[in-house]
Amino acid sequence: MSRNIMNKIFQKQNLTLQESEDLFVKILSGSFKDVEIAAILTGLKLKGESIEEIAGALTVLDKFKLKIEKNKSPSIDTCGTGGDGKNCINVSTAVAILLSSMGIPVVKHGNSAQSGKIGSADILKEFGIPFNMKKEEAEKYLRANNFVFLFAPFYHPAMKFVAPVRKILSTPTIFNYLGPFINPANPEIQITGINRRDALEKLSDALLKAGKFNIILYSSFDGYDEISTNAPTECYEIRENYIKKFIIEPENFFNPFPMPRVKDIKQAKDMFLEAIKGEDENLSQLVALNASLGIKYIKEVKSFKDAYNIALEQIMSGKVFEKFLSLQQKEKGGNRIP
Repeated sequence: MSRNIMNKIFQKQNLTLQESEDLFVKILSGSFKDVEIAAILTGLKLKGESIEEIAGALTVLDKFKLKIEKNKSPSIDTCGTGGDGKNCINVSTAVAILLSSMGIPVVKHGNSAQSGKIGSADILKEFGIPFNMKKEEAEKYLRANNFVFLFAPFYHPAMKFVAPVRKILSTPTIFNYLGPFINPANPEIQITGINRRDALEKLSDALLKAGKFNIILYSSFDGYDEISTNAPTECYEIRENYIKKFIIEPENFFNPFPMPRVKDIKQAKDMFLEAIKGEDENLSQLVALNASLGIKYIKEVKSFKDAYNIALEQIMSGKVFEKFLSLQQKEKGGNRIP
């Protein structure tokens, strides 16, 4: 059966949902050699992954992941795909801390940087915030802090069968777009940026087919997996029975300005702190703009502008930085990491 499925891919024929599920079960069970996995992933990429193929892969990855328990809901994840090559600050991490500071349970899923200067796990590590907790420790930390970071490699052991191949291929494959949607905590709500605007519609349809909803998927016209401060951002709201498309225009919130870029880890840390402390107006506006998606969705605020104002006020009040400090582990001497 698997040989027929592989031949179908090589002939550039789309797989059915069941065929996709069967294929990815075998991939994640270690049934294929590395060269076969490489051929399959390359074949899917060259053909163009179909809605059914993406949905099937998502369904299987969900079954293979390790799960953690939550004690509060609705929870939210702000994990994006990354990979836009823009070297922006860690917006999704700042947004996660902001939302948590408002009493919203956050289960942030993520990894170290794969292509940019510094990823979510990297920035948390730099600041002394736990980033690599196993299941029991993560559940305890979430109960105590209303926030947890779930380090992807710890919760997806079956990915060991594809990791070496993905590293050798050094090109995006179907797995690049699945990561944000296999959160071990199964959050009720997700706000997810992706680095390819042309993939928004297909991915939205695939998520709905896989039973994934209450998600806002977005990508900016200037190529960011964030809500951009300098260009419109296309958004897809995925509900249980429908998909709604809308555009966010930065000029409806403030005078547009270029998206920030970081050159190294030190600058990434400095700018992150300036953003959540309210010390740099533009950086704080960027974080507030991106946080407005989650605030409007969970708090049922009337408009995105109102949600943005709430987010910006939360930053300027000092409550976001206060939450950030509360998440840090203490050093041996008892002092917080600066």
